[in-house]
Amino acid sequence: MNKVFIVTDSTADLPEELCQAYGISVVPLKVIFPGCAPLLDGVDIDAGEFYRRLVENRELSSTSQPTPAEFATTYLRLQAAGGSIISIHISSAMSGTCQSARMGKAMVPGTDIEVIDSKSVSMGLGELVLAAARAARAGKSKQEILELIYGLIPKINVYFIVDSLDYLARGGRIGKARAFLGTILNIKPLLYLKDGIVCPYEKLRGRAKAMERLVQVVQEHTGGKAIKYALVHGNDPAGVKQLRQKMNEKFSDDSVISSLGSVVGTHAGPGVLGVVFYVQENE
Repeated sequence: MNKVFIVTDSTADLPEELCQAYGISVVPLKVIFPGCAPLLDGVDIDAGEFYRRLVENRELSSTSQPTPAEFATTYLRLQAAGGSIISIHISSAMSGTCQSARMGKAMVPGTDIEVIDSKSVSMGLGELVLAAARAARAGKSKQEILELIYGLIPKINVYFIVDSLDYLARGGRIGKARAFLGTILNIKPLLYLKDGIVCPYEKLRGRAKAMERLVQVVQEHTGGKAIKYALVHGNDPAGVKQLRQKMNEKFSDDSVISSLGSVVGTHAGPGVLGVVFYVQENE
């Protein structure tokens, strides 16, 4: 049977142990601090060091996508092992990474490569990648895995609260949530992704109420059905622990906890808490 390899980029924010366990190849984006050479996300800089520089040193970073050649290098390595490649990436509404991947594909003619726009980011992308990698591990064909991915894309929900909209605004990723700019002190914007674009959902007073509301939103959207979910945080392990406890009161817990890496953290800022979820269909 033709082997299927799964490729993604570092904005999936997948824990390293999961990437190793499922043989997922990750092409890193880059984070750039003023006056410094670009750093490979998750390779040259980890989340802990990134947030330390962001918060303690107040260094403002920017990001850049992988080059086509960097994708081509990964594709060539997998080509040598034989099989097909499914390459799943951050929303094209947020980054040019998908376009770079397609250009990288063109540099490796004769290789069976499918490049997919996840229309998501962080563990919204990560959950798609994990589902694809599990299917590949189970021996599913490329076509079966593609059908799984395209079926899941519209089902993935990403809801999150931020401490400040400043980072999204500064990085140009604020999308329709611009309507929430200028909110008063202690108002926590609850945001969500739609077609890869950040959109406003509600304004909530205080972090505790915002966390409670996150759990309610999941309940409202799933109607008591079994779900798969992941929790994400931006340098807030205590906060994500509280959120997990609240989720555990309502849902069975097989969740992945993910720390936002330096690229997503550049645009979301510290203090983010979020839930990524979808209804679990019978397999």
